[in-house]
Amino acid sequence: MTAPGPTDDRPRLLMVMPYRQFVRKAQAEGFWVGAIWDPRLESPEYLAEVRALADLFVSVDFQDAELLRRTLREVAREHRATVIYHIGREETMVTAYEVAEELRAELNPAAAIRFLSDKHAMRELLARRGISPVSFEAAPTRREVPDAVERIGHPAVVKPTALAGSRGVFLWQEAQDQAAWTALVDQYGYDGPFLVEEYLRGPEYSVETLSRDGRHRVVGITEKLLGPPPLFVEVGHVHPAPLPQDRRRAVEELTTDFLTACGYRFGPAHTEVIWTARGPRIVESQARLGGDRIPRLVELATGLDVEQAIFAALADRPAEPAEPTATAIVRFFTFPPGRVDEIHGLQRAARLGHVDELSLRLRPGDTVPEVRDSKSRHGHVIVLGASPEEARARCAEVLAAIEVVIDDRPVRADGRAGALGTAV
Repeated sequence: MTAPGPTDDRPRLLMVMPYRQFVRKAQAEGFWVGAIWDPRLESPEYLAEVRALADLFVSVDFQDAELLRRTLREVAREHRATVIYHIGREETMVTAYEVAEELRAELNPAAAIRFLSDKHAMRELLARRGISPVSFEAAPTRREVPDAVERIGHPAVVKPTALAGSRGVFLWQEAQDQAAWTALVDQYGYDGPFLVEEYLRGPEYSVETLSRDGRHRVVGITEKLLGPPPLFVEVGHVHPAPLPQDRRRAVEELTTDFLTACGYRFGPAHTEVIWTARGPRIVESQARLGGDRIPRLVELATGLDVEQAIFAALADRPAEPAEPTATAIVRFFTFPPGRVDEIHGLQRAARLGHVDELSLRLRPGDTVPEVRDSKSRHGHVIVLGASPEEARARCAEVLAAIEVVIDDRPVRADGRAGALGTAV
């Protein structure tokens, strides 16, 4: 199952589902890196790259919690792992940190990771501490959800507590929404548990932090751009968020108080906050970096490579967060379902000097899937500007330039009807 144990004197970092850039950046900070992966979670081509980079690569079925525990114990002991670390998907984090704690190779208490990965446990902690009060109720299965919604009151947000990436999150606005909600959870084959919460109205932000020895540094605050209800699929992010200083301080203080209450000690956290009429309220948090290319936005706006900073801090070379000097925006493409006939303007948009990344996951002849969560969006663009206004204008320029003809109907990336152009 494993290769012979390492003979060099590098500190030995055993990581659960490390992405390839994590392996490279940890090694650049002087670590021997072992990688534990479930082969079903990424393509064979991607995992072949991780295997080639890592000092050790082990495959295991993450759905078998006991097998994952046993594998982590055996590999950590055989290879004398200094630290067991997990900053991938939330589903297996608690298991990894429980083993790390057992072997005294942890960076965070397992209890802290449980608060950050279990939405219900997080809400109960906040309620006990009197932090960010939000009305909520747990529903063990889908059968209990309608009654819980009635008690919380319409509109209510229903969250599957065991799904990540905003999958299955639904705004239940009136009694007849039960049919649409049932159809949604049926698509995921999910029966529970759920969390039912009051609907928090207001702009939404994510707070990126790096923690070390229980001290939490705010790397930056990102504005979320959300799609329409009832799913609220994220369609973009702006970093740094254009926030008045008093609101910024309030959001930062709430986030750091929350992480302290959780007992979080080391690493990145991605905490979502809504600014309501009663002030900021925690939505949820994860013990990992933000998704949706947020680390790239931070790097473009501030020059700080947040991924590298994690492993630099682990090597006792912490980097200071940097002040932003520009604004970076990511926008995701969400075209209507149908068959792709033609695509226009893609290469022309990619050549614009202010475009950092541009990806469209559609080709002529493809069937466009319906967008129901972050995994089903159709591509993205990242643009950079000297100011929020310039970045937004440049982003609008790109979105207006890209056009996809779907079932003989041209649609631009900004959602407006297009006019047939030249396919490039």
